[in-house]
Amino acid sequence: MRKWGKVLLKLLVGLLLLLGLSFYFATTTVDSTSYFETTYYQNTIGKLELAAKNRTDAQGPLFAGFAKVNITPTIVEGNPNPKQGIFSGIKLAGYGDGKIAKGVHDSIYAKAIALEVGQKGVVLISADLLLMPEPIVMAVSEKLKNVITRDQLFFGATHTHSSIGNCLPSYVGESFGGEYNPEMVSWLSDKLVLLIKKALADKEPSKFSSGYIKVPNLVRNRIIGEPGRVNDRLEVLSFIQDTGKKATIGIYAAHATVISPINDAFSGDYPGYFQRHLEAKGTDLALFFAGTVGSHSNKGEGEKFEKARFIGETLADSAQVVLRRLEYDSQVHLSAISTELEIPKLQFFKITDRLRLAPFLGRKLMPNIATIPLQGLQLNHLVWITLPYELSGEYGLDLINAMEVAGHHMVLSSFNGQYLGYITPAKYYYYDSYESGLMGWYGPSMGDYLMEVNFKMANTLIHSKL
Repeated sequence: MRKWGKVLLKLLVGLLLLLGLSFYFATTTVDSTSYFETTYYQNTIGKLELAAKNRTDAQGPLFAGFAKVNITPTIVEGNPNPKQGIFSGIKLAGYGDGKIAKGVHDSIYAKAIALEVGQKGVVLISADLLLMPEPIVMAVSEKLKNVITRDQLFFGATHTHSSIGNCLPSYVGESFGGEYNPEMVSWLSDKLVLLIKKALADKEPSKFSSGYIKVPNLVRNRIIGEPGRVNDRLEVLSFIQDTGKKATIGIYAAHATVISPINDAFSGDYPGYFQRHLEAKGTDLALFFAGTVGSHSNKGEGEKFEKARFIGETLADSAQVVLRRLEYDSQVHLSAISTELEIPKLQFFKITDRLRLAPFLGRKLMPNIATIPLQGLQLNHLVWITLPYELSGEYGLDLINAMEVAGHHMVLSSFNGQYLGYITPAKYYYYDSYESGLMGWYGPSMGDYLMEVNFKMANTLIHSKL
């Protein structure tokens, strides 16, 4: 018995040592290095300075083209035909416990506006998707390489959590969107290629204006509630062709999570109601881009689809107020910049305040990242930066307010073809919240680093220093 006792003790000690070594190699301490002392910061600034020298600049008459395509898949229980958009087993993206799609509550769309000034052009693209997946963006860019460059494509998404999944590889991507399906990526990318070509073919002499209105009753700070700062601006961009055809873009910061995860039907959530209501009131094409949604949830009257309709139609009515007071220009200064971000090592998954999962393990759970685009666009006094992450509205307010003081209308949108998680102020990094604990992937300095880059991007576009 004594001999067996010694053997068991040795096994126990060995097991404890093995567990200790596993924990040691599987975790790492939080890296709080000042970002401005890092190589990734210096490299990013160098890339931005080079992009500024190669920026697109044009002045002259505006031409604009509008297009939309229906991207609602047909759901069947057997015999799918992906090339015809007929699928089975498609998951609604957005909720970790989301449902397999069984039907359609309201159709979902992709929409685009092509702009040209002095033979220089860009295309603004949004879709009723959770985000714009990198595999789709890469496929679209490849299929259009003889037509238009990736730098000219400004992507976004409405961030509805009741749309198409199965487009993101990796453990994390499949947790939120279901098993990766390359046939879905191929079909969706073909749809976006068709969309972009239609918008380019539709270009006509046009005029442009933009403005905003505060809508505080539909958005809240979801990290700390009422004490938190809120970006409550509904941004409105308007394009009117000389033929009279109108396109309107709305950008707002409330998460499109009105419909609960028990839903099993495709829906545009409140952005879908926003777009349909505007199109019923005289706008020929209405688009919605998710704004600074990284810390902002929605609020409104009713439940589920009733609440989604209330929020969407209230925002559409608010947009109408802005549209009635806009003054338009047919002569436009267009400037566009496209650069790439470099990022710190991955610090995915909070274990304790001081410990995160080791980067080599985190990378096994996350999608591979090919490029991280950051793009900026100026149209007269409007400045728009499209972001590869969900920026907190609290961060966004600082840049928006600084630009307004300088006489510019600042717009920030998310999901431009890459995804780096939630970017919230450093003060929340150790706060026990979903945004920083699970979705803050790159350490406490990430937000301040990215906001400095955003300020530098804005400075470059307006030829000034905020």
